[in-house]
Amino acid sequence: MENQETLPNWHYWLLEHAWIVEAGFILVLLFLFNFLLKRALVRSKQKAQIKENDWRVHLDSSVIFPLKALLWVLTGSFIFYLTAQELKLADTLGFIVPLRNVAIVFFLTWFLIRWKKVFHNAMAASRIRGRPTFDPVSLEIIGKLFTLSVLFVALLVILGLFGLNIVPLVTFGGIGAAALGFASREVIANFFGGLMLYATRPFTANDLIEIPAKNIIGYVEEIGWYLTVVRDLKKKPIYIPNAVFSSEILLNFSRITHRCIEETVRIRYGDADKASKIIDEIRCLFEAHPDIDSHQPIQIYLLSFGPFSLEIGIKAYTLSTRYDDFMEIKQTLLLQVHQIIENAGAEMAINPIRQ
Repeated sequence: MENQETLPNWHYWLLEHAWIVEAGFILVLLFLFNFLLKRALVRSKQKAQIKENDWRVHLDSSVIFPLKALLWVLTGSFIFYLTAQELKLADTLGFIVPLRNVAIVFFLTWFLIRWKKVFHNAMAASRIRGRPTFDPVSLEIIGKLFTLSVLFVALLVILGLFGLNIVPLVTFGGIGAAALGFASREVIANFFGGLMLYATRPFTANDLIEIPAKNIIGYVEEIGWYLTVVRDLKKKPIYIPNAVFSSEILLNFSRITHRCIEETVRIRYGDADKASKIIDEIRCLFEAHPDIDSHQPIQIYLLSFGPFSLEIGIKAYTLSTRYDDFMEIKQTLLLQVHQIIENAGAEMAINPIRQ
Protein backbone atom coordinates (compact mmCIF):
# COMPACT_ATOMS: atom_id res chain seq x y z
CA MET A 1 0.00 0.00 0.00
CA GLU A 2 2.82 2.34 0.76
CA ASN A 3 4.42 1.64 -2.63
CA GLN A 4 1.15 2.45 -4.40
CA GLU A 5 0.77 5.68 -2.46
CA THR A 6 4.32 6.72 -3.28
CA LEU A 7 3.84 6.35 -7.08
CA PRO A 8 4.62 9.66 -8.79
CA ASN A 9 1.74 11.76 -10.05
CA TRP A 10 2.99 11.69 -13.65
CA HIS A 11 2.44 7.93 -13.73
CA TYR A 12 -1.25 8.36 -13.03
CA TRP A 13 -1.43 11.18 -15.54
CA LEU A 14 0.06 8.95 -18.23
CA LEU A 15 -2.43 6.22 -17.47
CA GLU A 16 -5.31 8.66 -17.79
CA HIS A 17 -3.98 10.37 -20.95
CA ALA A 18 -2.41 7.49 -22.82
CA TRP A 19 -3.86 8.78 -26.10
CA ILE A 20 -1.69 11.90 -25.85
CA VAL A 21 1.42 9.74 -25.44
CA GLU A 22 0.34 7.65 -28.42
CA ALA A 23 -0.20 10.76 -30.53
CA GLY A 24 3.18 12.16 -29.54
CA PHE A 25 4.85 8.88 -30.38
CA ILE A 26 3.25 8.93 -33.84
CA LEU A 27 4.52 12.48 -34.42
CA VAL A 28 8.05 11.46 -33.46
CA LEU A 29 7.85 8.55 -35.90
CA LEU A 30 6.62 10.91 -38.60
CA PHE A 31 9.59 13.27 -38.21
CA LEU A 32 11.99 10.34 -38.07
CA PHE A 33 10.53 8.79 -41.22
CA ASN A 34 10.73 12.12 -43.09
CA PHE A 35 14.37 12.46 -42.11
CA LEU A 36 15.27 8.90 -43.12
CA LEU A 37 13.34 9.19 -46.40
CA LYS A 38 15.19 12.31 -47.41
CA ARG A 39 18.57 10.85 -46.49
CA ALA A 40 17.83 7.61 -48.37
CA LEU A 41 16.81 9.41 -51.57
CA VAL A 42 19.83 11.72 -51.49
CA ARG A 43 22.20 8.82 -50.87
CA SER A 44 20.70 6.70 -53.64
CA LYS A 45 21.06 9.62 -56.05
CA GLN A 46 24.73 10.04 -55.13
CA LYS A 47 25.46 6.34 -55.49
CA ALA A 48 23.70 6.07 -58.84
CA GLN A 49 26.07 8.53 -60.53
CA ILE A 50 23.75 8.85 -63.49
CA LYS A 51 23.14 11.80 -65.72
CA GLU A 52 21.13 14.78 -64.66
CA ASN A 53 18.20 14.20 -67.01
CA ASP A 54 17.72 10.56 -66.07
CA TRP A 55 14.23 10.10 -64.61
CA ARG A 56 15.61 8.21 -61.58
CA VAL A 57 17.50 11.30 -60.45
CA HIS A 58 14.36 13.43 -60.50
CA LEU A 59 12.16 10.76 -58.94
CA ASP A 60 12.61 12.39 -55.53
CA SER A 61 10.93 15.58 -56.80
CA SER A 62 7.82 13.55 -57.65
CA VAL A 63 7.92 11.39 -54.51
CA ILE A 64 8.99 13.48 -51.54
CA PHE A 65 6.40 16.25 -51.50
CA PRO A 66 3.28 14.08 -52.17
CA LEU A 67 4.52 11.44 -49.72
CA LYS A 68 5.24 14.00 -47.01
CA ALA A 69 1.82 15.57 -47.49
CA LEU A 70 0.20 12.13 -47.33
CA LEU A 71 2.05 11.24 -44.12
CA TRP A 72 0.95 14.49 -42.50
CA VAL A 73 -2.65 13.83 -43.52
CA LEU A 74 -2.54 10.27 -42.16
CA THR A 75 -0.93 11.41 -38.92
CA GLY A 76 -3.39 14.27 -38.52
CA SER A 77 -6.37 12.00 -39.17
CA PHE A 78 -5.06 9.46 -36.66
CA ILE A 79 -4.55 12.10 -33.95
CA PHE A 80 -7.94 13.60 -34.74
CA TYR A 81 -9.53 10.16 -34.44
CA LEU A 82 -7.85 9.55 -31.05
CA THR A 83 -9.08 12.93 -29.82
CA ALA A 84 -12.62 12.18 -31.02
CA GLN A 85 -12.61 8.86 -29.17
CA GLU A 86 -11.37 10.53 -25.99
CA LEU A 87 -14.10 13.17 -26.21
CA LYS A 88 -16.77 10.54 -27.05
CA LEU A 89 -17.32 12.05 -30.52
CA ALA A 90 -16.33 9.04 -32.64
CA ASP A 91 -19.86 8.53 -33.96
CA THR A 92 -20.34 12.19 -34.77
CA LEU A 93 -16.98 12.47 -36.54
CA GLY A 94 -17.27 9.27 -38.56
CA PHE A 95 -16.41 11.12 -41.77
CA ILE A 96 -12.72 11.17 -40.79
CA VAL A 97 -11.96 7.71 -42.23
CA PRO A 98 -13.58 8.35 -45.67
CA LEU A 99 -11.76 11.68 -45.94
CA ARG A 100 -8.50 9.97 -45.07
CA ASN A 101 -9.07 7.38 -47.80
CA VAL A 102 -9.89 10.14 -50.29
CA ALA A 103 -6.64 11.87 -49.33
CA ILE A 104 -4.73 8.64 -50.03
CA VAL A 105 -6.26 8.41 -53.51
CA PHE A 106 -5.61 12.11 -54.15
CA PHE A 107 -1.94 12.00 -53.21
CA LEU A 108 -1.37 8.78 -55.12
CA THR A 109 -2.91 10.43 -58.20
CA TRP A 110 -0.76 13.50 -57.61
CA PHE A 111 2.37 11.36 -57.41
CA LEU A 112 1.58 9.49 -60.65
CA ILE A 113 0.97 12.72 -62.59
CA ARG A 114 4.16 14.32 -61.24
CA TRP A 115 6.13 11.18 -62.06
CA LYS A 116 4.70 11.19 -65.59
CA LYS A 117 5.88 14.78 -66.07
CA VAL A 118 9.41 13.93 -64.86
CA PHE A 119 9.54 10.88 -67.13
CA HIS A 120 8.29 12.94 -70.11
CA ASN A 121 10.96 15.62 -69.55
CA ALA A 122 13.67 12.97 -69.27
CA MET A 123 12.62 11.37 -72.57
CA ALA A 124 12.52 14.79 -74.26
CA ALA A 125 16.03 15.57 -72.97
CA SER A 126 17.20 12.20 -74.28
CA ARG A 127 15.89 13.10 -77.73
CA ILE A 128 17.71 16.47 -77.62
CA ARG A 129 20.96 14.66 -76.82
CA GLY A 130 20.48 12.60 -79.99
CA ARG A 131 19.39 9.33 -78.36
CA PRO A 132 15.60 9.23 -78.85
CA THR A 133 13.93 6.33 -77.06
CA PHE A 134 10.36 7.34 -77.92
CA ASP A 135 8.81 9.12 -80.83
CA PRO A 136 7.72 12.59 -79.54
CA VAL A 137 4.18 12.23 -80.87
CA SER A 138 3.80 8.78 -79.28
CA LEU A 139 5.21 10.12 -76.04
CA GLU A 140 2.74 13.01 -76.09
CA ILE A 141 -0.34 10.87 -76.68
CA ILE A 142 0.77 8.24 -74.15
CA GLY A 143 1.26 10.98 -71.56
CA LYS A 144 -2.18 12.48 -72.15
CA LEU A 145 -3.93 9.11 -72.15
CA PHE A 146 -2.07 8.19 -68.95
CA THR A 147 -3.25 11.40 -67.26
CA LEU A 148 -6.86 10.86 -68.36
CA SER A 149 -6.80 7.24 -67.21
CA VAL A 150 -5.34 8.10 -63.80
CA LEU A 151 -7.90 10.87 -63.23
CA PHE A 152 -10.79 8.66 -64.36
CA VAL A 153 -9.80 5.75 -62.13
CA ALA A 154 -9.23 8.10 -59.17
CA LEU A 155 -12.71 9.59 -59.66
CA LEU A 156 -14.32 6.13 -59.70
CA VAL A 157 -12.42 5.07 -56.57
CA ILE A 158 -13.42 8.25 -54.71
CA LEU A 159 -17.07 7.77 -55.65
CA GLY A 160 -16.83 4.19 -54.40
CA LEU A 161 -15.32 5.35 -51.10
CA PHE A 162 -18.34 7.55 -50.49
CA GLY A 163 -20.62 4.56 -51.05
CA LEU A 164 -21.94 5.51 -54.45
CA ASN A 165 -22.88 2.65 -56.77
CA ILE A 166 -20.87 3.20 -59.93
CA VAL A 167 -22.91 0.90 -62.22
CA PRO A 168 -26.10 3.02 -62.41
CA LEU A 169 -23.94 6.12 -62.50
CA VAL A 170 -22.13 4.80 -65.57
CA THR A 171 -25.46 3.82 -67.15
CA PHE A 172 -26.93 7.24 -66.51
CA GLY A 173 -23.66 8.74 -67.69
CA GLY A 174 -24.04 6.91 -70.99
CA ILE A 175 -27.50 8.42 -71.53
CA GLY A 176 -26.29 11.82 -70.43
CA ALA A 177 -23.24 11.53 -72.66
CA ALA A 178 -25.49 10.81 -75.66
CA ALA A 179 -27.59 13.91 -74.95
CA LEU A 180 -24.51 16.00 -74.28
CA GLY A 181 -22.84 14.66 -77.43
CA PHE A 182 -25.82 15.67 -79.55
CA ALA A 183 -25.70 19.18 -78.08
CA SER A 184 -21.95 19.57 -78.49
CA ARG A 185 -21.10 17.78 -81.71
CA GLU A 186 -18.36 20.22 -82.62
CA VAL A 187 -16.57 19.83 -79.30
CA ILE A 188 -16.59 16.05 -79.61
CA ALA A 189 -15.58 16.23 -83.29
CA ASN A 190 -12.60 18.38 -82.36
CA PHE A 191 -11.65 16.06 -79.50
CA PHE A 192 -11.69 12.96 -81.69
CA GLY A 193 -10.01 14.97 -84.44
CA GLY A 194 -7.13 15.57 -82.04
CA LEU A 195 -7.06 11.88 -81.18
CA MET A 196 -6.86 11.00 -84.87
CA LEU A 197 -4.03 13.48 -85.37
CA TYR A 198 -2.04 11.67 -82.71
CA ALA A 199 -2.92 8.29 -84.21
CA THR A 200 -2.34 9.03 -87.91
CA ARG A 201 0.41 11.69 -87.47
CA PRO A 202 -0.05 13.69 -90.68
CA PHE A 203 2.27 16.26 -89.12
CA THR A 204 4.24 16.94 -85.96
CA ALA A 205 5.39 20.06 -84.15
CA ASN A 206 7.61 22.38 -86.26
CA ASP A 207 6.33 20.94 -89.57
CA LEU A 208 5.45 23.38 -92.36
CA ILE A 209 1.89 22.63 -93.48
CA GLU A 210 -0.70 24.13 -95.80
CA ILE A 211 -4.49 23.85 -95.89
CA PRO A 212 -5.31 25.11 -99.41
CA ALA A 213 -9.07 25.36 -98.85
CA LYS A 214 -8.56 27.65 -95.85
CA ASN A 215 -5.63 29.55 -97.38
CA ILE A 216 -3.49 28.67 -94.35
CA ILE A 217 0.22 27.98 -94.46
CA GLY A 218 2.59 27.97 -91.52
CA TYR A 219 4.57 26.03 -88.95
CA VAL A 220 2.87 23.79 -86.40
CA GLU A 221 3.54 24.99 -82.86
CA GLU A 222 1.28 22.80 -80.74
CA ILE A 223 -1.15 19.93 -81.27
CA GLY A 224 -3.82 20.01 -78.58
CA TRP A 225 -6.84 17.86 -77.83
CA TYR A 226 -9.27 20.53 -79.11
CA LEU A 227 -7.27 22.70 -81.51
CA THR A 228 -3.89 23.01 -83.21
CA VAL A 229 -1.77 26.15 -83.16
CA VAL A 230 -0.09 27.12 -86.45
CA ARG A 231 2.25 30.10 -86.80
CA ASP A 232 1.89 31.49 -90.33
CA LEU A 233 4.68 32.98 -92.44
CA LYS A 234 3.84 36.45 -91.10
CA LYS A 235 4.33 35.12 -87.57
CA LYS A 236 0.64 35.35 -86.69
CA PRO A 237 -0.79 32.49 -84.57
CA ILE A 238 -3.70 30.61 -86.14
CA TYR A 239 -5.87 28.39 -83.93
CA ILE A 240 -7.39 25.61 -86.02
CA PRO A 241 -10.10 23.27 -84.62
CA ASN A 242 -8.93 19.69 -85.03
CA ALA A 243 -12.10 18.69 -86.87
CA VAL A 244 -10.86 20.74 -89.85
CA PHE A 245 -8.08 18.23 -90.52
CA SER A 246 -10.65 15.44 -90.94
CA SER A 247 -12.43 17.18 -93.81
CA GLU A 248 -9.79 19.27 -95.60
CA ILE A 249 -6.80 18.39 -97.77
CA LEU A 250 -3.52 18.94 -95.95
CA LEU A 251 -0.06 19.50 -97.48
CA ASN A 252 3.01 18.80 -95.36
CA PHE A 253 6.04 20.51 -96.89
CA SER A 254 8.36 19.20 -94.18
CA ARG A 255 7.97 15.63 -95.44
CA ILE A 256 8.72 16.17 -99.11
CA THR A 257 11.57 14.06 -100.47
CA HIS A 258 12.55 16.47 -103.29
CA ARG A 259 11.87 19.94 -104.56
CA CYS A 260 11.07 20.44 -108.23
CA ILE A 261 12.70 22.98 -110.51
CA GLU A 262 10.21 23.67 -113.26
CA GLU A 263 10.96 26.58 -115.56
CA THR A 264 10.44 27.67 -119.16
CA VAL A 265 13.30 29.33 -121.06
CA ARG A 266 12.51 31.28 -124.26
CA ILE A 267 14.97 31.95 -127.11
CA ARG A 268 14.46 33.90 -130.34
CA TYR A 269 13.20 32.23 -133.51
CA GLY A 270 16.34 33.54 -135.19
CA ASP A 271 18.38 31.18 -132.94
CA ALA A 272 16.37 28.07 -133.87
CA ASP A 273 19.44 26.46 -135.43
CA LYS A 274 21.22 26.66 -132.07
CA ALA A 275 18.30 25.25 -130.02
CA SER A 276 19.42 21.60 -130.22
CA LYS A 277 22.91 22.41 -128.93
CA ILE A 278 21.52 24.60 -126.14
CA ILE A 279 19.12 21.87 -125.02
CA ASP A 280 21.89 19.23 -124.93
CA GLU A 281 24.21 21.46 -122.91
CA ILE A 282 21.45 22.34 -120.40
CA ARG A 283 20.67 18.63 -120.02
CA CYS A 284 24.34 17.85 -119.39
CA LEU A 285 24.47 20.68 -116.83
CA PHE A 286 21.56 19.26 -114.81
CA GLU A 287 22.72 15.65 -115.08
CA ALA A 288 26.20 16.52 -113.79
CA HIS A 289 25.07 18.80 -110.97
CA PRO A 290 25.62 17.13 -107.54
CA ASP A 291 22.46 18.65 -106.02
CA ILE A 292 20.17 17.25 -108.72
CA ASP A 293 18.82 13.73 -108.17
CA SER A 294 19.87 11.73 -111.21
CA HIS A 295 17.47 8.93 -110.28
CA GLN A 296 14.52 11.24 -110.87
CA PRO A 297 13.40 12.37 -114.37
CA ILE A 298 15.47 15.20 -115.83
CA GLN A 299 13.36 16.62 -118.62
CA ILE A 300 14.95 19.23 -120.90
CA TYR A 301 12.98 19.50 -124.14
CA LEU A 302 11.63 21.96 -126.65
CA LEU A 303 8.11 22.49 -125.37
CA SER A 304 6.43 24.45 -128.12
CA PHE A 305 6.60 27.21 -130.68
CA GLY A 306 5.37 30.20 -128.76
CA PRO A 307 3.88 33.29 -130.36
CA PHE A 308 7.17 35.17 -130.08
CA SER A 309 9.83 32.55 -129.18
CA LEU A 310 10.92 28.95 -128.93
CA GLU A 311 10.03 27.61 -125.48
CA ILE A 312 12.44 25.18 -123.79
CA GLY A 313 11.04 23.34 -120.77
CA ILE A 314 13.26 22.49 -117.77
CA LYS A 315 12.14 20.05 -115.09
CA ALA A 316 14.36 18.38 -112.49
CA TYR A 317 14.39 17.50 -108.78
CA THR A 318 16.81 18.70 -106.14
CA LEU A 319 18.07 16.49 -103.34
CA SER A 320 17.80 19.29 -100.81
CA THR A 321 14.33 19.96 -99.40
CA ARG A 322 15.13 23.09 -97.37
CA TYR A 323 13.66 26.09 -99.14
CA ASP A 324 16.76 28.29 -98.76
CA ASP A 325 19.04 25.61 -100.16
CA PHE A 326 16.61 24.90 -102.98
CA MET A 327 16.48 28.56 -104.02
CA GLU A 328 20.29 28.83 -104.03
CA ILE A 329 20.58 25.72 -106.22
CA LYS A 330 17.88 26.98 -108.57
CA GLN A 331 19.49 30.42 -108.81
CA THR A 332 22.90 28.95 -109.64
CA LEU A 333 21.49 26.65 -112.32
CA LEU A 334 19.39 29.34 -114.01
CA LEU A 335 22.37 31.67 -114.20
CA GLN A 336 24.39 28.87 -115.79
CA VAL A 337 21.55 28.23 -118.27
CA HIS A 338 21.69 31.89 -119.26
CA GLN A 339 25.45 31.60 -119.73
CA ILE A 340 25.00 28.53 -121.97
CA ILE A 341 22.60 30.49 -124.19
CA GLU A 342 25.02 33.38 -124.49
CA ASN A 343 27.99 31.09 -125.18
CA ALA A 344 26.01 29.51 -128.01
CA GLY A 345 25.64 32.95 -129.62
CA ALA A 346 21.91 33.04 -128.97
CA GLU A 347 19.73 35.43 -126.99
CA MET A 348 16.76 34.99 -124.74
CA ALA A 349 13.51 36.22 -126.24
CA ILE A 350 11.62 39.16 -124.83
CA ASN A 351 7.88 39.53 -125.27
CA PRO A 352 7.48 42.64 -127.47
CA ILE A 353 4.18 43.48 -125.81
CA ARG A 354 5.97 43.89 -122.48
CA GLN A 355 8.66 46.18 -123.90
